[in-house]
Amino acid sequence: MENKGLIIIIVGLIFSIIPYGIFIGIPLIILGTYLLNKKVNNPTEDIEKQIKNKQEELENINHKYETLSEEKEKDLNNEIKEKQDNLNNLNEKYTNLEQEKQQSFDKNLKTRQEQLRNLDNQIKQKIKELKLVNEETDLVDLGLYTPQYDFLTSIEFKDKLDELRKKQKQEAKNKTAAVCDTELIVNGDKRKGKAMTNANINQILKNFNLECDVIIDKVKTSNIENSTKKIQKAFKSLNKLNERNKVRITQTYLNLKLDELNLAYEYQLKKEEEKEILREEREKQKEEAKIQKKLDKEKNKYTKENEKIDTDITRKTETLEKTTSDMEKEKLKQEIEELKQALQNNKQEIENIETKKQETGAGYVYIISNIGSFGKDVYKIGVTRRDEPQERINELSNASVPFKYDTHAFIFSDDAYELEKNLHTKFDDKRVNKVNKRKEFFNINMDEVKQIVEKHKTEVHSFNETPEAQEYHDSKKIEKQQT
Repeated sequence: MENKGLIIIIVGLIFSIIPYGIFIGIPLIILGTYLLNKKVNNPTEDIEKQIKNKQEELENINHKYETLSEEKEKDLNNEIKEKQDNLNNLNEKYTNLEQEKQQSFDKNLKTRQEQLRNLDNQIKQKIKELKLVNEETDLVDLGLYTPQYDFLTSIEFKDKLDELRKKQKQEAKNKTAAVCDTELIVNGDKRKGKAMTNANINQILKNFNLECDVIIDKVKTSNIENSTKKIQKAFKSLNKLNERNKVRITQTYLNLKLDELNLAYEYQLKKEEEKEILREEREKQKEEAKIQKKLDKEKNKYTKENEKIDTDITRKTETLEKTTSDMEKEKLKQEIEELKQALQNNKQEIENIETKKQETGAGYVYIISNIGSFGKDVYKIGVTRRDEPQERINELSNASVPFKYDTHAFIFSDDAYELEKNLHTKFDDKRVNKVNKRKEFFNINMDEVKQIVEKHKTEVHSFNETPEAQEYHDSKKIEKQQT
């Protein structure tokens, strides 16, 4: 029992050391002390001393606990303060970021609004210019212009332009470009009146020439008719402004300016046409060079084979002369005969190649379509000299078109370029591009394509009535699914 009381006291002391364990430890110490006092009838001075020591230890433990609690509380308070400070800093940063973000948004919004206003102003200005100039015309209208000159080269156009401008200068020099319908007298002096008249004539001509130069410099297919109207309008406006001065531009000079306008326009067209012809010629030469190179390669192949065959024939002939076996002789004779036949075949191929090299006009006229790019009933009629004409179609499909071309017909001809020219002439009124006749697209239907095929059926190598247009149809299906 004595040991039990002591054990309880020790347990109480252990609990007292643990933070907040004092509330259990003290009662245990008291209980243990009580048990010791109760069971020991004659407590000694040592026990009392031990109790006193334990009480002092308890007080020390309580003091340490209080000190520890204060330190712990202080650490917790410091940690809480640190966390609060961090939170305050984060809140401040967040507030600053929000302010900066709002300021940036407001600034961007203001910039965008300013850009929008500028764009609106530009659109309004362009609308005014469009209404004023009205240069946009429909595709059909592009074919309404009738050429005024039939010069074959751009040099002829340029010479005519120079001649026309000389006439204008001569008109001005002869005082017939602009005239005064009355004789002016200034302060009773005819000379001063004549000087004023000359000054007025020079001024009206200068203004008219400047306006015409700007209009002529900008003339193109889409504004040729408008440009004519502008020059006529400038003629009427300047003459009306100078009615008080009795000065006017003559109709003859106006006609010269209109001639210059038409000539300058056709000069541009002729230069573009010559560029297109040169480009086509270079393309033709490039393709011809490829064909010639390919033919030379084939010829070299057969030539080398023949050299080998000649060597084999010579070797087998020598063997034949030396052999004594009848069976071996028959075998060698048969092999020599086969080699001679192969040699003859190769020589024939070489002759065919030489013929092809001389026939520079032989080739295929192709008729192709691309409904994904140009729509239905639009066909391209072109020519190629290649033995494999589909290679040319593949090249065209790899050019700047969104979908591949579909081939409808390949027509062989000894003069493919002449056949192509005849077909272009036949469908001249059905050209898509009425201005640039170097373009090879025509608004024709499948019945007209069939007529071409029927007329040249003996030379037609392939014919497909219905275009596959696989990529186009697949694209339409995907587009439908996406919507």
